Amino acid sequence: MFNRFRFDRIPLSLIKLDERNPRIVTQKPLRTEDEIVGYLFEHEGLASFLKKIASEGRNQGAERPYVVKEGKEYVVLEGNTRIAAYKLLTGVLSPPEEHAGSVPHIPTPMREDLSTVDCSIAPSRDALLPIMANSHFGLGDKSRWGYLGSRKAVFDEWNGGKSISQLASAFDRKPGSIRDLLLEYQLYLEAVKLDWTAAELAELVRPEVEFNPPVRFLQSTGHKSAIGIDFDRTNLTVIFKTPDAKRKFRHLIKKLVIDNEKGLGATSSYQEVFADYVSNEPVRPEPNPDISDGDAPGPDSQPQDEAGAASNPPQPEPQPQRGKNALFNYQVSSNSALLIQLLTEAKSLNTQKYPAAGTALLRSILEAILKSIVLDQGANPQGKLLSLEIAIDICLSNTVQLSHDDKRILKEFKRSHLDYVNMGTHASVVPNSLRLAAARDCVDQFVMRSI
Repeated sequence: MFNRFRFDRIPLSLIKLDERNPRIVTQKPLRTEDEIVGYLFEHEGLASFLKKIASEGRNQGAERPYVVKEGKEYVVLEGNTRIAAYKLLTGVLSPPEEHAGSVPHIPTPMREDLSTVDCSIAPSRDALLPIMANSHFGLGDKSRWGYLGSRKAVFDEWNGGKSISQLASAFDRKPGSIRDLLLEYQLYLEAVKLDWTAAELAELVRPEVEFNPPVRFLQSTGHKSAIGIDFDRTNLTVIFKTPDAKRKFRHLIKKLVIDNEKGLGATSSYQEVFADYVSNEPVRPEPNPDISDGDAPGPDSQPQDEAGAASNPPQPEPQPQRGKNALFNYQVSSNSALLIQLLTEAKSLNTQKYPAAGTALLRSILEAILKSIVLDQGANPQGKLLSLEIAIDICLSNTVQLSHDDKRILKEFKRSHLDYVNMGTHASVVPNSLRLAAARDCVDQFVMRSI
């Protein structure tokens, strides 16, 4: 992959900041370096990075920004914050007026040292995309592009004319995953178009906004239909199927994103999120052509049978309810009776109230999924007894074929949550609803894709 890359020391003045940087999530493109620098101050911690470089100097181990040649100049694709800091510290760029005091003074020798940069020169942007995607796809910490940034990066390339297969190759993702990313960003763009107050819109267009909850909410069985939304996976568009679908969608975004009401989230039931939803028009009974206006039944009347006794009209079948703070709310598409039972319980369990049960159930669900993967791929020829940890290790090895995203999730779960889940299940620690929620959120997308 790297045989066409080369390395060189490039004058800082010849390196331009990237207006297509996936960390930049704005409704209007940033066209100048001054605009990009302002964004990095506001959203990427540029001020603290400037102080770090001024006090500690150049970090040689983290140097080598990735650039591509563009005419006689270079565009930095990986390392924009670092290059912006060097430009500000050396005076190549001036900070926005409101951040003028954030640029420390550095001695002349350091300024001269920062005026040239050791860079890795990629043959093209496309050659670098898989490397960047595998490093930065994620849900939001500073080492990652963020939820919206990841999806906007794919959307921008698609908007630029790349096909799904080209995007799958460029971002090292399966075509189905690429379609999901594009539809999720399209859903966000539809949300931005809705009628908001200035304050509401300002919250929604924040680059750091948590837009994952409504997306996950719509992935639960029946929720898209109840709201009136559908996804056209062929044309990659969001379809509003009913007259009030956009109003319901707005209500969902306000509840889970803008107001972020306590107790409501991605795994909430439709009834919980829409308990206070009011439609534009009251529901009116259909007129009965067999009854004249004077004979119309009053609001308290009931239909009667032939003997004149009141009869009860047929009631709709009760829908399964998802308990508040449920572990998961996904429908099982496999034929596994075990997974069907476990996920049925996961829908109704209140993990806030019963974190011990939730922790044990989470462990059982993961163990069932991983054992199924290992069995299906013949990755346990010796027939060893599979603990959760052993099953994770096998699935992380080269003997099991999983997507990069799924292996990244399992690796993070093992590093950050496995000990808690094991000890919480085996009565070695007091189960904690916050620790359980963190573990659940870590593996949520893996579970959804695997059942």
